[in-house]
Amino acid sequence: MHVAVSLPLPLPRPFTYGVPDALKARAQQGCRVLVPFGSRRLTGVIVDDQADAVDVRQIKAILDVLDDVPSFTEELLDLVKWIAEYYVCSSGEVIRAMLPPGASGGRGEIAAKIEKHIRFAGSYRHERAVDELRDLLPGAKQLAVLECLAGFCSEGDPEPRQADLLDRASASHSTIQSLMRRGIIDIVEREVLRTPFEQGGARQPADIALHPAQIAALGEINAAVDEGSFHTFLLHGVTGSGKTQVYIEALKSVLEKGKTGIVLVPEIALTPQTVRRFRAHFGDRIAVFHSRMSQGERFDAWRALRSGRFDVVIGPRSALLVPLTNVGLIIVDEEHDASYKQQDPAPRYHARDVAVMRASMNDAVCILGSATPSLESYLNVQTGKYVLLPMPERVPLPDGETATLPKVRIVDLRVERNQNRLSGAFSTSLLDAIGERIRKEEQVILLQNRRGYAPMVQCRACGWAPECPDCSVTMTLHKSRRQLRCHYCGRTARIPAKCPGCAREDLDTLGTGTQRVEEELEERFPNARIIRMDLDTTTAKNAHDQLLRRFGEGKADILLGTQMVAKGLDFGRVTLVGVINADLGMMLPDFRSEERTFQLLAQVSGRAGRSLLSGEVIIQTRNPDRAIIRYARDHEYETFADAALAERRKLSYPPFGRMAAVEFKGPTEGRVADLATNWTAGLRRCGGGIEVLGPEPAFISRVKKQYRYHTIVKAPRQSLLQGILRRAEEAFGDPPSKCRVNIDIDPVGLF
Repeated sequence: MHVAVSLPLPLPRPFTYGVPDALKARAQQGCRVLVPFGSRRLTGVIVDDQADAVDVRQIKAILDVLDDVPSFTEELLDLVKWIAEYYVCSSGEVIRAMLPPGASGGRGEIAAKIEKHIRFAGSYRHERAVDELRDLLPGAKQLAVLECLAGFCSEGDPEPRQADLLDRASASHSTIQSLMRRGIIDIVEREVLRTPFEQGGARQPADIALHPAQIAALGEINAAVDEGSFHTFLLHGVTGSGKTQVYIEALKSVLEKGKTGIVLVPEIALTPQTVRRFRAHFGDRIAVFHSRMSQGERFDAWRALRSGRFDVVIGPRSALLVPLTNVGLIIVDEEHDASYKQQDPAPRYHARDVAVMRASMNDAVCILGSATPSLESYLNVQTGKYVLLPMPERVPLPDGETATLPKVRIVDLRVERNQNRLSGAFSTSLLDAIGERIRKEEQVILLQNRRGYAPMVQCRACGWAPECPDCSVTMTLHKSRRQLRCHYCGRTARIPAKCPGCAREDLDTLGTGTQRVEEELEERFPNARIIRMDLDTTTAKNAHDQLLRRFGEGKADILLGTQMVAKGLDFGRVTLVGVINADLGMMLPDFRSEERTFQLLAQVSGRAGRSLLSGEVIIQTRNPDRAIIRYARDHEYETFADAALAERRKLSYPPFGRMAAVEFKGPTEGRVADLATNWTAGLRRCGGGIEVLGPEPAFISRVKKQYRYHTIVKAPRQSLLQGILRRAEEAFGDPPSKCRVNIDIDPVGLF
């Protein structure tokens, strides 16, 4: 018997292995296996249990089968194949992305967490057991343990945790051992599921009356669920229109039919808030899966999902790839968000598009929800590929009135500076508005989409600026840690006391990050309670949730942060949203930069005025006449989308054409440049109606000591772009030593 095993490496094909007689019964398709590979032992997955052997003498045997139940169902293996083909990578790289850390088998496998529980031995499992033993026990501690154990039994818990029993009885482990040796109690070991939240205790949801747009949307979704066939819906609801409640009601219908569901959110920061809302309705049927969980928590969640213990999984893009069976509904909230695209390593998949494909493979329903849909999804509605479910108004207020979108004011920073109305990063208008909210005991959200204190330190005398020695970027000042940091590789350095270039003590800071904004707020509003939420303050486990809980409980007046504060947050006392600098990101050399800017402004604006209190948004910019600023001010998504699509159509940019980015990287610039030149010339010879642009040094030309060149491939929408790139890969073979060629299909960023 021979099997084909896919290994977690960028290899073009699976490898054939023999199966020893002792393992034949367990070596099923989809099982993880331990195999020899050169001098190493690797964990792979059997992708075909009927492989042909070309030369039996050269075939090695698998060492062990790691699964009693296959980790990959036939549906998941089909998904692996599709992702590998569409995103031009190996099936092994896809499988590696689907396996959680700790699922590597052997000594690398994470051990199960075991807890000890205590119960009466068989002959003592009756109500009079303690009375019978009272005179026979030598010590008061033993009797106390038994009395407490009887108390647990009367409360409906005949096998309490040993730790709980010892705590209640104020006893030690030696007392337990003595009772066990006397045959009075048994110790039972149970596996414990490691989770990032407590099981049980989910709050009960309040009764919610759906408004007409929610009812209409849910009607179409439920009809598709009842039909049991594949449908994709674009739920286009303005911020605060109640999209999450539609998701919950749709999931109820799916679970009633015995099927399961996947709920994707773009940011880990949103996961706890989303999980709480869904657990209020579905209790412990909910699993959570994301990269900030411990390895043990992720491994346990993955195994529990594989075994069918949970019906719903919630998390960012990695949650889409879990081994959940019988999927009936996949929800992609904030479907426009760029964080759904995996960048490195391969597979460089887009979770939104893979969600649609996985739903198709399961005859399931896929809901893509957003207040600012991606232009790809918007066009798919226009061409009939997706069905539009509009929710153009906010959820009604308790008095029955329709909640309104916040008023948006544009502040021209050029005018403010000329009129001496600019104080640091703040215009007088924004400062006055913040002060007013603090006096009213209302809350404020401020967006500054750049972390750190200042983007650059520079010498006023000679112009010197600290550059990262490993990346072609200046280092960012982080004042609170008293260091310079590279935001690309993480390298840190001391802040020099004087200029290394001219030895003068004339260093200045240019630009503004979240730390600097926080400092200015503290100076202007010394009594205000401020929470800063960026990558630097959310590295610890559960940091996102703890910060947002504090803000939601009214323990802070101002929530300041990067783009993570713009997405999906719902706080009723937020009446002011301020955008410190709307121009960040707008000028990047990327055809999607304006789309991302509009979406960010519209999304953060939607955090204001979501309850009884009306909201206001103040956007600071030096480009007030740019069309996207006006569209964001007037909440005109359709106008923006139509104009942007018209521009894209002229240039054959996505979604009207296909695109791939080919990255060439390595430690020696000359070799990388030669590799890029030769590869790109070969692509131009491939034909197929493609247009090849480049190669050019990347916008950030060196990252982590690796030089980077980019080539862009544009192709007609119906072209066989993947086939062309596969042929190019095969023609050129392996790149030179220490060099890499990375292919990114449907890139979301070109810098």
